[in-house]
Amino acid sequence: METINDMKCRYCGSNLGIEDKVCPYCGRANEQAAGYRAVMQEYRDEYDRTKADAKTRSKTAGRTGRLIVIALMILVIIVLSISISKNSDVDTREKRETAKIAKEVTGKKDEISATLEEMEKNRDYLGMSYYMLNYRLRGDERYEEYARVFTAVINYRVIYEDILNILDGFDGYEEKTDRDWCYDAAIYISDWNSYVGGEFWNDPADSKMHAGEHGAFLADIRQDTQDMVQVYFDLTDDQASSMWDMDRGDLGKMLYSKCRDLYPEEETYE
Repeated sequence: METINDMKCRYCGSNLGIEDKVCPYCGRANEQAAGYRAVMQEYRDEYDRTKADAKTRSKTAGRTGRLIVIALMILVIIVLSISISKNSDVDTREKRETAKIAKEVTGKKDEISATLEEMEKNRDYLGMSYYMLNYRLRGDERYEEYARVFTAVINYRVIYEDILNILDGFDGYEEKTDRDWCYDAAIYISDWNSYVGGEFWNDPADSKMHAGEHGAFLADIRQDTQDMVQVYFDLTDDQASSMWDMDRGDLGKMLYSKCRDLYPEEETYE
């Protein structure tokens, strides 16, 4: 039996190659090669089909696998997002808490009004500050007439706590120095006229926020704040009375200078 390598032309006996469609010597058709080429083409076609099918399955399997992974990742993200939204969304929780407190204030409106009147009458600055913050009354339109009173008690409390921090320190704020507390107090003192006095808000002097019991309360808390600062920082009468109009930077320097003289032992912590 002839092989592909010793194929000969049936007509002239010349050696032929499998790729020779005709005999290069006699020009007759290479009938044997045609059969071989047909068989080889079938093999090539089958190979190509098998290769293409395998590639398609591979792509499909890979794509399916990737889609499954992506779907799982999306599901995890959605679940986490829902969980975070329900449990860690500060804004959402804050809105819920605000709504809850607002409802409570509505139910206790008369009681709260009576308590505020009593605290104002007794000049309970710190008590009113904490009470107001607890019920989030500042900014509540139902208590708009207390706007300057609320601002005043907040300023008083901050200045009071700044002084306590200088004297005794404050847990959780170890990185802050006496200088920080002095300058913080200076900010609230220098801003008093604008925010408590109403300059920032363009309140007329005869507005109800400054009249009657509110007006008397504002005058007293300003004087009591001045006396408190004068005592703890050992200010002269002139220094104490002029502190309201001082630049906050200059006031901070003055308070810190007094602080270093009065409480030198605190320097070891700075």
